[in-house]
Amino acid sequence: MSINTAPPRGMRDFSPAEMSLRTYVTGVILDIYRKFGFVQIETAALDSLEFLNSGQGGDNEKMLFKVLKRGEKLELDKPNRSENDLVDLALRFDLTVPLTRFYANQREKLPLPFKVIQMGNVWRAERPQKGRFRQFVQCDIDVIGQKEIFAEIELILASTQALQALSFDNFTVKINDRRILEGLAKYFGFEEKKESFFITFDKLDKIAVEGVEKELLENGFESGQVGKFTAFLKDFSNKTVAEQLDFLMNLEVESKVVEDLKTVIKTIDQASQGKFSVEFDITLVRGMGYYTGQIFEIKMPEYGSSVAGGGRYDKMVGRWLKKEDVPACGFSIGFERIIQILEEKKFEIPQKMEKIALFFDSKEGFMQAVNQAQQWRLEGKIVNLEQKQKNFTRQLDRLAEHGFESFAIFDLAKPLEIKPLKKA
Repeated sequence: MSINTAPPRGMRDFSPAEMSLRTYVTGVILDIYRKFGFVQIETAALDSLEFLNSGQGGDNEKMLFKVLKRGEKLELDKPNRSENDLVDLALRFDLTVPLTRFYANQREKLPLPFKVIQMGNVWRAERPQKGRFRQFVQCDIDVIGQKEIFAEIELILASTQALQALSFDNFTVKINDRRILEGLAKYFGFEEKKESFFITFDKLDKIAVEGVEKELLENGFESGQVGKFTAFLKDFSNKTVAEQLDFLMNLEVESKVVEDLKTVIKTIDQASQGKFSVEFDITLVRGMGYYTGQIFEIKMPEYGSSVAGGGRYDKMVGRWLKKEDVPACGFSIGFERIIQILEEKKFEIPQKMEKIALFFDSKEGFMQAVNQAQQWRLEGKIVNLEQKQKNFTRQLDRLAEHGFESFAIFDLAKPLEIKPLKKA
């Protein structure tokens, strides 16, 4: 019987070269985040089905990889079995929901505010397509316990600095606030169907004002309200950012919401030193319904959609603590999207340590070669020790492909000579 050795659909294996890049990117991001005072945790890959189906994950909850009960708990022989009788665990679909459980369980031992890093695999049973996989890495930072905008500023600064450390520039940080969107829905009479309104409004940059108008009418919104809204959009786009922010007062949005938005934009703009831009974008919605305050995304000219996003979610953690609000804010870099862009740009990992290949061609020279390799490693070099093969040219080419820069052949009868290694 022939067995398909390819990974399951929507899953991937990674070659040594791919893993080198992924490990490098992970290290750069972690290094930057730690410089901002964030500490790393790891949450369980499996969680209770009841917890993951608690309503906090939005549409992601429909894409759970569920796990059968084990042993006596499974009870397959009983009649009228339903799915809930057969499964009790599922793989995590993101890192934010497990973080809220972790914090609720560990809060007495944690500092306040709690500045946390999470990097790890998540799983979603969605339809595989280009750039979307069933297993992928998420890269999150969150601040729990800080209700002021210091959290938003730190999250944005840390994320943008991490991207800059990976040689990205000329990107744009877009900022909005869910309370502004709520005010917009109320002002134009869309409050009863606000989630449908938000979904359509989020498409403005793709389908333009005319497309938004058409979709709102198709979704049953009253034509007079839609006409009033589209007229507003056309006028709003001609205003300066300062005029736009001032106009928000007409939406019955609290002045503190607008002032905080101005402060974050000004602070990030000054810190950017002209290397990236920051702008208010009233059309920014973000899909997760748990956001309660400022929301943000990062967009790059070389990638069609956002490469990072996040926002404030003050009501999420408190659900497990019987409290209404526990301040929380997070930002997630799209790790897989960043990797894709770097691969397309043929990004070369900066070599901090010399990589040298050391060959031996006899059993007699093996122990001396081991000693030489150990000495070079103590000096900070990366050393690959191999027996010399008949097809030595191909052997050298393979090592050159893996970034080795030089080689030497250990021969008891000759002095050790290091030679440059060049790809054929």
